[in-house]
Amino acid sequence: MINRLLLIIFLMVSIFVLAKEEKDLRARLVIVSDPSPAAVYINNVFVGNTPLDIEISPGQHRIRIAIDENYVPEYITLVAFAKNKYEYKVNMNLTSQGAYRAAEHYHKLGDLQKARDYYILSTTSFGKTIPEAYFYAGYIDFLFKNFEKAEENLLSYISYNSKSASTWYVLGETRNTLGKKNLAIACYKECLKVLYPKTQNLLNSVKVSSEELEKLKKEIINYPTLDNYIRLARIYEQKGDLENSIYYYRKAIFLFDLNLNEPYQKRG
Repeated sequence: MINRLLLIIFLMVSIFVLAKEEKDLRARLVIVSDPSPAAVYINNVFVGNTPLDIEISPGQHRIRIAIDENYVPEYITLVAFAKNKYEYKVNMNLTSQGAYRAAEHYHKLGDLQKARDYYILSTTSFGKTIPEAYFYAGYIDFLFKNFEKAEENLLSYISYNSKSASTWYVLGETRNTLGKKNLAIACYKECLKVLYPKTQNLLNSVKVSSEELEKLKKEIINYPTLDNYIRLARIYEQKGDLENSIYYYRKAIFLFDLNLNEPYQKRG
């Protein structure tokens, strides 16, 4: 009985000594993040939020720092040695969704430059691209008269949504400003095809003589109809008079209530 008691005491003392030695050998881990707080997981176990200052056992650890779906999780593989201190400053990167939400926030505040930067960031961030980011970035570029970038971003959006009348119109205005008259006309025509599907038939049917052209020019003064504007624009396009062609295509588009702040537009 006494021997068993002594054995139990010996084991308890041994466990206490080993626990104390293990605690004395523990490493220290310090993590701060921007933004903060962020949740910290070590070997898939939640250990606290940043800023974090804890002790960890020696050995290899897999550390994950996460906030929510707006930020990309960060991972650290740490081989900790006894009594060492490990410090990390983690800059959390926005996901495509997080960057787009930030862009929307600054857009509503009227800070277009920041909005534009975050829209572009959202197209290069981790996660599924939100195509509308290209439209809004391109439109802001257009407002800032950064026409080359506007053209690039609007074309990117068109590759996702070729039925956006607003995008075709702003792209036409951009190309017209850049002196790309033929490409501008092509954009105005695509805009009209979305707004007024009969445009395609009108474009295919227009072939008139000089006398008929003069008659139509007089008629349009009293009857400024959509069909007449499109016919006249097409006639000038065929004659190579791009300035007048653009003028009448734009007049036709102006008959519609086109919301340039919105990439979507219902068909006419």
